[in-house]
Amino acid sequence: MIAVIVIGVVGYSIIQGWDPLQSFFMTIITISTVGYGTPEDLTIAGEIFTSILILASLTVVLYALSNITAFFVEGRVNQVLRRRRFLKKIEKFKKHYIIVGSGMLGRNICRELLKMGENVVVVDNNEELIKHLEESNQLGNGEVVYLLGDATNEEVLENAGVKKATGLITTLPSDADNVFVVLTARSLNKDLNIISEVTDPTNMKKLEYAGVNRTIPLPEIGAHRIVNMLLNPDIVGFLDSITRSGGLELRFEKIDIPDNFPEDGLTLEKMKIPQRTGLIVIAVSDGTQSIFNPSASTVIKKGYSIMVLGEYRKIEKLRNLVSSGELTT
Repeated sequence: MIAVIVIGVVGYSIIQGWDPLQSFFMTIITISTVGYGTPEDLTIAGEIFTSILILASLTVVLYALSNITAFFVEGRVNQVLRRRRFLKKIEKFKKHYIIVGSGMLGRNICRELLKMGENVVVVDNNEELIKHLEESNQLGNGEVVYLLGDATNEEVLENAGVKKATGLITTLPSDADNVFVVLTARSLNKDLNIISEVTDPTNMKKLEYAGVNRTIPLPEIGAHRIVNMLLNPDIVGFLDSITRSGGLELRFEKIDIPDNFPEDGLTLEKMKIPQRTGLIVIAVSDGTQSIFNPSASTVIKKGYSIMVLGEYRKIEKLRNLVSSGELTT
């Protein structure tokens, strides 16, 4: 519409020699078909130009009105407003997690992260799946935002806050799509922890070249689990009882030792982690090697990490004790 108005003003200025204001007035009454009458000084060239302008303006105006009507009637205004609201919420996120793909695996990962109190952005280009997720009203201590778009597009990942995110999990059914997502995400955030589902184990190397930190070959993992269930049912049952013990949701977690830890370190005996939190210390790592089932005399220093087993609330208690320095007293 703006283009038609500009063409009309310029055309009348050149053909009729009118000033811009008079040309603008003539253009508006022509486009609006008000019909104030034909100016006496309108030349034949001006009449031809006016006829063309009327035909062009009718087409453009009808098209514009139909789109504006559809914009309101089809609820696109609500979609735009909702997307804008989601983007503002994402702007406030820091150290959140991005899940690409809202299939069964993506939904389960989202649910677990929300239980852990993490903020999550779910990206998918399937509008029906996004609507289903929004309506499912998944509960948790964290917040979740659903973003409709193609995650291989840089702009979509930037809208998802990839530059401020801690991790990205891509669960798309196509390994090629996962590679594109990893390449795009890695180019935007060099420190991002990226985990990708892989359907064909032969594509694991390609994902590693693209910049993924970990690959999850679900068919292979599923095969190993089925075989273990057949050959070692008691062991598998024991592991299941750990992770699903009466709803306690026991977890393996890594706790990093901060820089404010004593320079000479402390032994596990002095830290008294089992007594203070009820957690079991499974392993200790100095960044290069791990010690499993460490003894009470094992020295823990800054930069180390401790692998523990226990309930989530007890793990959070240990995190608070470590960050506040209370374990050193």
